[in-house]
Amino acid sequence: MIQLNFTKQLQGEALRDEKQKDFRNVVVLQCCILFSALLLNPFLEIAGFHETHLFRDTLFLIFGGIYVLVLWDLLRNFTQSRWLVNGLFIIIMGSYLLALFTVNPFFQLFDEEQKRPYLFFIHMVLFIIELTVIYFVILDMFSGDKRSSQKLWGAACVYLMIAICFGSAYDLISIVQLGALGAPLDLGLESYTECIYFSLCVLGGQDTVYDSPIRLVKNLAVIEALWGNLFVVLLVGRLLSTD
Repeated sequence: MIQLNFTKQLQGEALRDEKQKDFRNVVVLQCCILFSALLLNPFLEIAGFHETHLFRDTLFLIFGGIYVLVLWDLLRNFTQSRWLVNGLFIIIMGSYLLALFTVNPFFQLFDEEQKRPYLFFIHMVLFIIELTVIYFVILDMFSGDKRSSQKLWGAACVYLMIAICFGSAYDLISIVQLGALGAPLDLGLESYTECIYFSLCVLGGQDTVYDSPIRLVKNLAVIEALWGNLFVVLLVGRLLSTD
């Protein structure tokens, strides 16, 4: 019995270490995605480079592919359901391959109208996966004792994922109704990066350059802002709790 308990304790420690490592990897990739989406183009333009969107979009796709794989790896720490894990892997890889053909910066296979259903499917898959990860991570963070370092990495992972997840939601709306943010944007990576920018502004309480988004986007932005604030309040309460 003592040996069994010791083995379970070691397995629990290994699982906690694996979760913390995955949280850290996700946060690093999220920072890379945000950098490539928001800052890379301006830096390259200041440096005097032309056609900067090619490098930005290529890097964004690379980071995006690694990001969804790490999310899938993170999910394996929270569920033993083989059908869920294997099914998500197939869907993730299929969606990413579809994205490479739909928004490839070096060639265009589809025109603006033709790629709308493909983009909708890609962002819907990403949105569902991120919601699933957020659910499992929050459930894990607020149940049982967790080491502070794991809590902090998990909290950073969820907070940044909220911004990216809502960015996917805004882009889904923009795909269905063009110009939903209040400005004409090319569908694809340009629209998605702008939706991430909009989402980060909402989450951070900053003004955006878009003054007239449609009513659905405005209402969703209010929900995002409330949810972001609520998450911070609950997180602080959890970290200070002695239970």
